[in-house]
Amino acid sequence: MRRTKNHLALLLIGYVVVYVLVDRVSYIYPVAPFAITPWNPQTGLALALLLRFGVRFWPLQFAGALAAEWYVRDFQAPLGLILLSCAIMTAGYTAASAVLVGKLRIDPTFTRLRDLNWFMAVVIAFTLPIALSYIMMFLFDGLIPPDEFLMDVLIYWVGDVIGIIVTTPLLLVHWPVTVNALRRLFGSRENIAQIITILCVLWGVFGWNVTDEFKYFYPLFLPLIWIAMRHGLKGATLAILVIQLGLIISVQRSEQRYVTVLELQALMFALAATGLFLGMAVTERQRAESMLSQREVILNRALRFASASEMSSALAHELNQPLSAIGGYVSSCRLLLSARQPERLHDTLEKVTAEVARASQVIHRLRDFYRGGVTKLERITVAELFEGIWSSVIKKAERHGVNLKIQFDDILPEIFQIFIDRIQLETVVHNLVANAIDALVAGPVERREILITVGKDPAGRLRVEVRDTGPGVPMEMQSRLFDVFETTKPEGLGLGLGISRSIIEAHGGKLWLEPTAEGACFIFTLPAATDE
Repeated sequence: MRRTKNHLALLLIGYVVVYVLVDRVSYIYPVAPFAITPWNPQTGLALALLLRFGVRFWPLQFAGALAAEWYVRDFQAPLGLILLSCAIMTAGYTAASAVLVGKLRIDPTFTRLRDLNWFMAVVIAFTLPIALSYIMMFLFDGLIPPDEFLMDVLIYWVGDVIGIIVTTPLLLVHWPVTVNALRRLFGSRENIAQIITILCVLWGVFGWNVTDEFKYFYPLFLPLIWIAMRHGLKGATLAILVIQLGLIISVQRSEQRYVTVLELQALMFALAATGLFLGMAVTERQRAESMLSQREVILNRALRFASASEMSSALAHELNQPLSAIGGYVSSCRLLLSARQPERLHDTLEKVTAEVARASQVIHRLRDFYRGGVTKLERITVAELFEGIWSSVIKKAERHGVNLKIQFDDILPEIFQIFIDRIQLETVVHNLVANAIDALVAGPVERREILITVGKDPAGRLRVEVRDTGPGVPMEMQSRLFDVFETTKPEGLGLGLGISRSIIEAHGGKLWLEPTAEGACFIFTLPAATDE
């Protein structure tokens, strides 16, 4: 409890001291008798306190304002008016912070353009009635002449707006200030060059003996834009502060007349508003890019998990046939061993070895494919491709009583070459033929026939057509037939066609279902191998 009270006491003393010092530093062009100034950063400090720590700290704002009136302005107005004026400011800015954080729910660190928009709107809206009440109070007391009322309200209002939009975002965006942040600020050559550029532009604008320096203020926007585009809102708030301080020092050294105070305020407001909105736009773009990058990382991770899951399912799907063949061959080996037929036993064991090697190749090719696409490309002829496929699919067709034929149209299979991964393409053709056999076996059909037609399409690409006389693909399934986990088989996984299409497309070809009056017809094309 004692420690908490000590912290509160230190916060109270520290805030009041900083508030008074900031008010004293910005005490330029005071309007008697209550010393209105064209730039009031102490109000920005007060609003930053309320936005960062909550409206319950309003007594600190009141204490700071009262201390500044006593130390900086030396109570030039009656004590009652001073207390009332401090109460008006405290109530106004406490209400503004309550609206911003409570009702509008802005983020005090300004992570979105919406936060800055509402901040600017509320600041402009709430500072006007505060200025009117403050000046009107002294007007009724006879301390200012009526003909100066509107001018004093305007100066007070714009001064508070400038002080807030320069100071509050700066404090909130950079809170807390760390040693590393200071090192990055002063340890970067570019940052130092930007500060030097601002000082050079200020000297160029106000260092010459011209009649009206404000005609040449526009070069100040150049370093501000440079910094905002490079560093976003954080850089813009620092640049605005440096420019504002440089402006005030330059104007004071050039002994500007009082009539130029509004010109000075207009320039300060234009620079501050431009820098804030430009910096906020850059920060929001950077935040969007960062979020997009994070989403891409998450998406890539999810895709890797999905690919791993799909690959495991694909392996189960593709290894089913060689494993089934191995099981059949092993059973045959047992029978041949019992019948003492070593010659046939040796041939059967060679077939087992071949199926094991094929299963191993399937695992390696699918793994390589899911890692990044085709990896084992080789130039082969069409005859070589189907020679490796035919021995496995013809035996399965014979076991199920299916008449499987292949014909070559307008093509010489021993000459026509393609550039492919042999195992992956064998997997595709095997899938299509196996699906056709399953469709013929699943239901009653008049004849069980599969015709594989190999030729060229009009563009000179290889065209392979697998046509069967089965029941065909239901109309409602045709549009999503190649989607993962979509299948017409009761015990199917719905992976074979999806994997096949992915493999064909990875080779630069296409795979589709051709509408037919009887059965199903799957067609895929592949580009011919070039001589390059």
